[in-house]
Amino acid sequence: MMRSIYMYLTLAAIGMTVSAQQPPRGGSGRSFSLAGLSQPNANVADSLLTDSTAIKKDTIIAYNLTARLGEPYVVPMDTNRLNFANSTLTEGRSLSVGYLSNIGSPAQTRIFSERKEARDFIFADGYDYYIMTPENANFYDTKTPYTNVTYTSEGSDQKKEERLKAVMTVSFGKNINIGGDFDYIYSRGQYNSAGNKLLSYRLFGNYLSDKYEMRAYLSNYNFVNYENGGLTDDTYLTDPDAHQDGKLGLDTKSFPVRYTGAFNRVRGKQYFLSHRYNLGFYRATEEKDEENNPVEKFVPVSSIIHTMEYEDNRRHFTSTNQAAIDTCYKIPGYSEDDRIPGLTGNGNNGNRIYGLSAQLHDRPSAWNLKNTLAISLREGFQDWVKFGLSAFIAIEKRRFKMTELPPGMTYDDHLNIVTPPTTLDYPGYVIYDEFSTYIGGELSKRLGSLLTYNARGELCLVGSDLGEFRLTGNLQTRFSLLKKDAVIKAEGYIKNLRPAFFTRHNHSRYFWWNNNFRNEQQVYVGGTIDIEGTGTRLSAGVNSMQNHIYFGQSGVPEQHGGNLQVVNARIKQDLHFRAFGWENEAAFQYSSDENIIPLPRLSLYSNIYVTVKLAKVLSVQLGADAHYFSSYYAPYYEPATQQFQLQPDNSTKVRIGDYPLINGYVNFHLKQARFFVAAYNLGNQFLDPKHFSFAHYPLNPFVIKLGISVKFNN
Repeated sequence: MMRSIYMYLTLAAIGMTVSAQQPPRGGSGRSFSLAGLSQPNANVADSLLTDSTAIKKDTIIAYNLTARLGEPYVVPMDTNRLNFANSTLTEGRSLSVGYLSNIGSPAQTRIFSERKEARDFIFADGYDYYIMTPENANFYDTKTPYTNVTYTSEGSDQKKEERLKAVMTVSFGKNINIGGDFDYIYSRGQYNSAGNKLLSYRLFGNYLSDKYEMRAYLSNYNFVNYENGGLTDDTYLTDPDAHQDGKLGLDTKSFPVRYTGAFNRVRGKQYFLSHRYNLGFYRATEEKDEENNPVEKFVPVSSIIHTMEYEDNRRHFTSTNQAAIDTCYKIPGYSEDDRIPGLTGNGNNGNRIYGLSAQLHDRPSAWNLKNTLAISLREGFQDWVKFGLSAFIAIEKRRFKMTELPPGMTYDDHLNIVTPPTTLDYPGYVIYDEFSTYIGGELSKRLGSLLTYNARGELCLVGSDLGEFRLTGNLQTRFSLLKKDAVIKAEGYIKNLRPAFFTRHNHSRYFWWNNNFRNEQQVYVGGTIDIEGTGTRLSAGVNSMQNHIYFGQSGVPEQHGGNLQVVNARIKQDLHFRAFGWENEAAFQYSSDENIIPLPRLSLYSNIYVTVKLAKVLSVQLGADAHYFSSYYAPYYEPATQQFQLQPDNSTKVRIGDYPLINGYVNFHLKQARFFVAAYNLGNQFLDPKHFSFAHYPLNPFVIKLGISVKFNN
């Protein structure tokens, strides 16, 4: 194996020399590779698009980029005729997902294997479904202008939720595509103090030629969530008759909540650039030009790659109404006499600090600059070159800022507070700087259908993250099973991760901690069998974790020293017969310690519908779907940390779930337009109201939702 790797690296150097000696020739325009790798939970054909000039004039290709090296791979476009209404819901993001009733509110998938690594800036983790990253940001290859505008709305004026999304991209000649996308959510909310407003936008572009490829974007987001902390009494939902006081009914806006006058604002901006210079040669093809001369195609042999990513995040948490909070927060070491009048909290017992006024502000921030330089030998430049090989070095600089210690207080940077302050004053902020250097490599085979694979590893050699490493890999093969094409995929990873910065350090007016956590070790092994033509997909996997970090009952991060496992098994079966369709998916999960990692044992989704065509131009899909998860001690969302933690008090722990979220819908498709009418939480009209998403956070009640999406491709 080492001999083969050495041979490939030698060939890369030779390829650079040979291609540098090739005289320039008139090529066929853009000729780049889009590795058609499947994205999780997406049905994407595993085929490689090797020549973009073969794209039809009206064809639009969307693709994402792999981490570090920026390799492009095809992803689905948001243009499906079926299930349009379902795709606009937060529930459409995962088989099972919890969130705070409003679209755009912090969310967390209940499927453990779908959860991502924590950001250093952990306050943004709850917005994973709405934040653009290099791994989920779409780029486009199109020869005609493309625009898609989507608008959805639900609820009355005082409770309305609205969302407007738009994307536009245009091409300039053979090499350039530029565009922008926009996402605006404005929700007044069905419950008291639960509104939110999310705005994000991105400007992107690419320049793609034989020798040079460049993809770049700049993005910005500003998310505001009013925080109510959930219901103070769940029986306002589960037993409304007990609270009517002679009224005909209760408005959900009148349900008492834990907080009023509190909100979180999370802002971020990102600049991303990935470019490469390809070294190779031109090869004659069987195609002929207008003068009947052979058309020559550029064949890349090796590439020099540079990727730059800059990210800046800021958070502002404000509480203006302390009367809504139950008990006082305090620094360890304070006595009862040290409490500040008027400042109260939610009853948790953690490392919390007082503020000085009725209006309190937490303003942590962080920025991160990453630069990656790589050299790669490209797969397939000769028939006998069966895989690609890359090596890279990455340098990261990070800076974090948060509230400074009050004068007179000292502490060990890695342990607990040791000396209480003599005064309560906040002179400014403390800054932490971190610097790390990684080396890594990637071995991949993306061409062909019989066997494809990818293996990547990286190790921090110098700096703050010394010893951190990631080894990830996947393998796929195709064969015949029961006279149907079947695909088997295997994937896994081994990680040794330094804990996220803000789980190690956090100085705020409500919570204060400095932790000397050990690195987390994570191992995952899983596989999938996909039988094409039958709509059947089976998958299973095992997560094993050592030194797992979680937010405990006190609302502060804790580390479990032992070993934890989560086992999952999943089946998806779609049935279609003429106009009838029935889609089903089920997931089973087992957590070895539900007191640390609470998960529903069973999660289900079922969607049944009929499709018809009216007047040969209007397609109609009429159906209903249902989401279900078994009851469990779900996490509680803490606004002061923006984290999903264990429920605070054992004496008041509640189980949620065992309730089907039923939605009825009618989807329409007419030429370039899609539109729908949907009844959300239809089961609320005839089932006992138990529609909670997290502990004390209910889902929206029954509401009518409307939406339209128009595509322009000319």
